[in-house]
Amino acid sequence: MSLLEISDLHVHYRRRTGRLHALRGVDLSIGAGETVGVIGETGSGKSTLARAVLGLLPVSRGRIVIDGEDVTRFNQRQWRSFRRRGVVQYVFQDPLRSLDPDLTIEESLTEPLRLQGRRDSPNHLLERVRLDESLLTRLPAELSGGQRQRVAVARALAAEPRLILLDEPVSALDSANRVRVLELLKELRDAGTALLFISHDLGSVAGIADRIAVLHQGELVEDGPTRQVVTEPRHDYTKLLISSVPTLRKVVPA
Repeated sequence: MSLLEISDLHVHYRRRTGRLHALRGVDLSIGAGETVGVIGETGSGKSTLARAVLGLLPVSRGRIVIDGEDVTRFNQRQWRSFRRRGVVQYVFQDPLRSLDPDLTIEESLTEPLRLQGRRDSPNHLLERVRLDESLLTRLPAELSGGQRQRVAVARALAAEPRLILLDEPVSALDSANRVRVLELLKELRDAGTALLFISHDLGSVAGIADRIAVLHQGELVEDGPTRQVVTEPRHDYTKLLISSVPTLRKVVPA
């Protein structure tokens, strides 16, 4: 059974000019321990997909099943209960969205541990993301962008999730910090954590994902093993994306 199963997903936005079809008939699954990259340009529906999976947007049609539970029609109380289980955690593009600027790093990491009924020190979380415990007394604004993003990942790990959803986790980082965060994500993947990696950066995704799914104008136009998608793309839009990254085949695992 898939850890995440999305079936015939439609999401509409109502605007003054009419309805915007943000997602149309999306089918996507992620198995336990699998890393799936969702690629697409701005406006393709990537972030809408993430927000729908997290219960932050209403679904117009279709189903979202997480760890065997159909969450599609959950009310707020059901979502709160489900989130406390910690099956799914998420990391935003900008970690400042998930880190309280007035809390020290220690306080930010202790909070999710307490929600899980744990009283242990957050030091081990920093160790997992390769940050020194001296950062525990600092505020988010005192850290670099890469350090903040790794703290956001550490915070997600506090619940020991089976799936982490990452929405553009490296797009705001410089090259050095991008490499550090991608290496961390590879370690999580190798440790058996499932990842849904949403990005416009095909090169970053191709180096870590088992599968790549391509979103274009709200539709999933391609989905397959990473090497197959990179070397034998079927859809014209996928071919265009791949042609824009000449060195892509070098980063794809054999």
